[in-house]
Amino acid sequence: MFQANSADLEYLFESAGQKILVNDVERISVITNPALSEFDQKYIHTLEQVLQGDMVTLEGERYLVITESISKRGGKYKALMRHCNVVVEIKNYTKQLIGHTDFGEPVYEDVYVDSTYIPSIIDNKSFSIDSSSAIRVPENQIVVVIQDNSYNREKFMVNDTFSFEGNYKVLNRDFTKKGLLILTCEKSV
Repeated sequence: MFQANSADLEYLFESAGQKILVNDVERISVITNPALSEFDQKYIHTLEQVLQGDMVTLEGERYLVITESISKRGGKYKALMRHCNVVVEIKNYTKQLIGHTDFGEPVYEDVYVDSTYIPSIIDNKSFSIDSSSAIRVPENQIVVVIQDNSYNREKFMVNDTFSFEGNYKVLNRDFTKKGLLILTCEKSV
């Protein structure tokens, strides 16, 4: 079977590749375009493994790797990434002591500290990597796909809210795609 020459591949990546950030670490990759679709998607080709859920910064834009890349293809790794079309805002609060009850128990108030902005893929119809396994949602709901990490798991719990063109409440969390946190959310009043 055809075996790629690693020296030739390294030369190709050094001469034709471009610098990108994968989870804020600089790497050299070759970026190609799949067939034109409704979303801005790109193939990322690397000599080092790129995992489903990795956040890629390409030309100042954020992309989320949405497919697995377990083994090499032709001596390199290849995965599909999709443009993060929205940045959602998570407001961070701290508890501040404001006094005590008549029984001496402390009374706290949530005080706004700052906001964290999470690059996300948001769709009001469905999310899928291929047309055979789409997650469909009702009219009043959206699907939010974000990187699965400890911060996002803590901030996007069921019934938590976040800001995006209004406030949305998390109804369901799906962990079936390793590296991705897929949320079903509903606009809250």
